[in-house]
Amino acid sequence: MSGGEGLAILVNANAKRGGRRIAVQVSRYMPRANVKLSRTQEEADMWLRRTIPTKPDVIFAAGGDGTAIALVNALARVAPKNEPLPPVGVLKLGTGNGWANVLGAPKLSDSLAVLRDLHEREGPLPLRRFGLVDVETTPGKPGTLAHFAGAGWDAEILSDYKEQLAQSKGPPRFFAKSVYGYVTAMLTRTAPKSILLGRPHLLVENLGDEAYTIDASGEIKRIEGARYGSVLWDGLMSVAGAATSPEFGYHFRAYPFAERFLGMLNVRVFDRSTLGGIASIPRLWTGAHPLRGMHDWFTTAARFTFSRPMAIEVGGDALAARRTVEMRVSPRECRVLDWRALRS
Repeated sequence: MSGGEGLAILVNANAKRGGRRIAVQVSRYMPRANVKLSRTQEEADMWLRRTIPTKPDVIFAAGGDGTAIALVNALARVAPKNEPLPPVGVLKLGTGNGWANVLGAPKLSDSLAVLRDLHEREGPLPLRRFGLVDVETTPGKPGTLAHFAGAGWDAEILSDYKEQLAQSKGPPRFFAKSVYGYVTAMLTRTAPKSILLGRPHLLVENLGDEAYTIDASGEIKRIEGARYGSVLWDGLMSVAGAATSPEFGYHFRAYPFAERFLGMLNVRVFDRSTLGGIASIPRLWTGAHPLRGMHDWFTTAARFTFSRPMAIEVGGDALAARRTVEMRVSPRECRVLDWRALRS
């Protein structure tokens, strides 16, 4: 695998830190890699239809979580349905870099140095298996695949963070793009709106055959009597969602148990008030357990019904506000290059 041979790399031409400059840099560093600068979904799909039959060792997304999830969804559209998805990898170019951080991805220059010399490595590439959350977008049709999805503060903070970033100019923009900007958006924009509007009511129904929970010691236990249609939660919420990967971004471990039960979603509800949530930020960020107001379940599918329309965040992107959304484990798993194991 000399000079990038056997590797395919999709670069998002519209990404703020991607674009032509990154594509040129990657091509120069790894002249034998299959590098594609894609401007549209159609371009990416067409390139993948030509690339998949060549059986690349890894197909990389050069970008953040949004770029990586876009690649996974494109693969799900064009890859043969009766075969596993090709192995994917993440080149760390995003802002929060949730998936990249979980996988231990280094900065771009270090990643390229490792990949350029990959031919010297013996044995199979280290891959981590991730389930995928299938988020219903249109009833009766395949949804959007992601490693996490949710409503409440996460979706609102994402929207407020992006709005704050768009309004930041000059030196303040440097801080607006960091974890400090994320926290600032939470405290100065999202929290005041949450206090004003109050917490919505949420009904979470189990759509799987069984369900599990986790006790204060971290032990997973089956919920006796849980079946399709069982109510997992009926009460107020501040945050609710499901995930198969532990981090949102900026090392925020919003779903610390997401990898404990492969083949199931980690469904979470946080029910504390805005002020209580602010007081819990340090423990929320590190995924502390047990945590007052936090409730966890494991199931293959769940329906979330809100008392008012709520914006839904799906892997870093937002869907239009809605009253009901269903999330389920996709039958297609994702095998992702484990940078931490690769560099060890």
